Formats: sequence, C-alpha cells, structure tokens
Amino acid sequence: MLHFKTIALLSSVTLIGCTSSPHAWQGQSGSKRVFIELETTPEGTSQAFLSLPEQWIDKAKADTLVLSDESILAIFNRENIRFEGSFHSGKDSIQAEVTTYGKTREFALGKVDSLQPVYFAQNPRPPYPYRSEEVTYESCDSIQVAGTLTIPQGKGPFPAAIIISGTGKQDRDGTFSGHKPFFKIADYLPRQGFIVLRADDRGIGKTNGIYEEATTSDFARDAQAGINYLKQRPETDTKHIGVIGHSEGGQVALMLGADSPDVSFVISLAGVGVDGLQILKLQNDAILRTTPGMTPERVDQFMSLFNTLFNTLFDKVHSVPLEQPLDIPLRQAFDQWVAQQDEATLKAVNFNDGRDEMFFSRYLHQAQGRWYREMINYDPENYIPRIHKPVLALNGDKDIMVPAKENLESIKQLLDKGGNTQYKIVELPGLNHMFQRCKECTREEIPDLEDVFSEEALQIMGDWLRENVQKDRK
Repeated sequence: MLHFKTIALLSSVTLIGCTSSPHAWQGQSGSKRVFIELETTPEGTSQAFLSLPEQWIDKAKADTLVLSDESILAIFNRENIRFEGSFHSGKDSIQAEVTTYGKTREFALGKVDSLQPVYFAQNPRPPYPYRSEEVTYESCDSIQVAGTLTIPQGKGPFPAAIIISGTGKQDRDGTFSGHKPFFKIADYLPRQGFIVLRADDRGIGKTNGIYEEATTSDFARDAQAGINYLKQRPETDTKHIGVIGHSEGGQVALMLGADSPDVSFVISLAGVGVDGLQILKLQNDAILRTTPGMTPERVDQFMSLFNTLFNTLFDKVHSVPLEQPLDIPLRQAFDQWVAQQDEATLKAVNFNDGRDEMFFSRYLHQAQGRWYREMINYDPENYIPRIHKPVLALNGDKDIMVPAKENLESIKQLLDKGGNTQYKIVELPGLNHMFQRCKECTREEIPDLEDVFSEEALQIMGDWLRENVQKDRK
C-alpha cells in the first residue's frame, strides 16, 4: 500500500479528451516533471514510455510493466528508474512514486494531451491588463538588445523602469527551472501604472554578443541604452525613469543612480553593497556554512584558502594591467598555503590525487577574466554616496549569495555619508537570494521552491513607488 503526501495536481494540464497520446499523464514535484504514456500495440499488449525532461530522459521504454485497473508498476532497467502508482478518478489521475538512482520523489499526475511546460502558480498568465511589445535597441560594442516592453492601459505618459539582471546568463524573464521572476515584476508594475522594460542578456535569447567577454561596466552601458530607448518612447514620462536591479544588477542600478542624470529612482533587489573583495568572502563563507555535511572546522579550512587567493588577487589587481596574466603571484600564494597545511587539512579540502592542481587551474581561469578582475576591484564608495534620489534596497535575511546584513548596512551607511535622506532599507525574513520563501535555504533547493518572487516584496515595491514616484508626479 503506497502512502503519499499531499501534492497539488498540475493545474495547467488539459484533462481527458486526449488526442496525440490516448493515455498520458503528467505531474510535477518542485521543478521536476514526470510524463508517462501507455500505448497498446497491434497485438493488444500494453507498453509504457517515461519522460523526465529535467533529467534528459525522453520516452524511455519500460522493460517491465505490471498494469491493472487500480495500479501501475513500470521498471526501466537502463535508466535505473522505477515508477509505481495507483489510479484514481477513473484513471484521470495517478498518485505515484518515481525512484531514480535510489532517490524517490512523489508525484500527483493528471491526464494530459501532451507534455506541458514546467508550471508554477505565481508565473503570470493571460489575459493581461496591459499591452506588451517586442523591442530592440542598440548598445555599445554593436550589441543589439532585444526585450519586452509592457505598457499600462490608459493615457500616458507613464513613469518607467528597466529591470537589470544579476550574474550569469539570463533571458528577459530571469527564467530558472520554470520560474520567471522578472516577468512577475514586469506583470505587477504595469498594474501600478509603470512601463517596464526587461531584456535578454548579451548572447542570450535574441540579444547578440558574447556574455563571457562582458564586465559589470558593460552591463551598465547596456542598461543605459535601455534607458535611452525608454526616453524615446512617447508613452514614457522621461522625468521619472528608474532602474530595478537584482544582485549584480542591483550593483549596476546603484552605479547608474550615481552616474546617469536620466535615472530618477533606484530599486536594489539583493544588490551588492560592499566592495568586491568583501562580497567574495561573504558569499563563499555563507555558501559553505549552508552546504550539507560541512562542519565549522572545514568551513574555516576552506575559507583560509579562499581568503589567501582573494587577498592576493585584490593586492595585484591594482598593479597588474588587465592584459597581463596573474598566474605567477596566484601560484606563489597557492603553493605557499598548501605547503603550510598538514595532511588532514589537505584531505579535508579534497587536495589529494592531483585535485589541488585541478582546483588551481579552474580558479586561475576564472580570476584572470575581465569580469572577475573588475568585480574584485569594485568599490561602492565611488558610487552610493553620490546618489541623491530615492532609493529602495530590499534583501532576504536567508540570502547566501549577497548576505543581507552586511550589504544593507553598507548601502545605508554610504547613503547617509552622501546626505541622502530619501531611502528605505528592508530586510525581509525568510527569503533567499531569489526572493523565495525558502526551507533549507541552500542553493540546491532554489529550483524546487514554489515561490517565483515574493508577493510581500512586490507589495513593498508598489507602496514605495506610489509614495516616492507617483506622488511626486502629481
């Protein structure tokens, strides 16, 4: 007898009335989908085919199939998968356990016509009370940026904002594992009377260029190009254009808040508020401390190594020109650290069987990149004290990528230093770096969390914009 936890049925599926797959069911647990089909051969025997799209398994054929009116057992030897479930509601649904390589997930499957996209209830769905337009505009380095402009209903002009993404290749929706947080923001703000521009990063979607060759300064230039485009739109209130940046994008938003006369307000979402050296140390320490099985002693051992490399890089990045390599000073620092450790420490950081050389090679490749060298040289004191316009800074207290306490405190102190009194700083309890309500609050669980973007954070943004932007227009 199988026992199941309560798992909501996939509400985006089309029930019954199957055409392309007469007997097909789909379920979702976190961001993982399962899709199973039953087919009858001309000889009258049944066959089962299983797809696990997020695990790159497409229509695997069952080697063993035990089927009755009440239950189904399908075993896939090559893929090492076991699907065991019970039928409900006249076979319109299946409660199932799917075991892959010894790990079991529970699924509630509903009858479907075909494989459906990953579904999260918070992702926006039509009809939309605003109009959307596909747009393109030119940035530096011959970059043709592609994005989506959402415009409120009614007569403009409207205040506007551009969304700036964080580190890593991202499309205009900020899509990860089916979540679309930037789409969620761009769906919310037009309902509050704001135009929103969101765009694909370099080399992603319909934007050209090579992401890996760009730096934070390049991303700032791309964002300014988006602001320039908004200024050309007749629907835009050009005196009220703001920037909304997430993570590294928050850093870019703060940079533009200082440097761009076109920016009238800044929203930093988990934005970097400390210098490049400190964010590297904070981030790695927080990640290690939330890694399962990592003891405080091992964290300290790893951080001893990381701090040695970070400090060496920081010291040299000012004196070594960008076109010159950093392999010699980093190698000397690395070798010296290794020589000072005992065998137990080296084993604890997995520096055996040549893994120390693998580690160093990977780090050297990363550290010599233009983006990394510019990031570690970043100093928020060059920007934040010069911002003399409204600023909203939000961060979740469970963020391990941009830890809230240190980054929010730094933003506040630097705004105070510059004499800015038009700001609001909010640390949101229980939210991670992606503004999701988290459970374990590790990086590993982020794809499977139901939240797309915190409704609480959206509400704070909306209230703040009404008070600091909409009110100012009247």
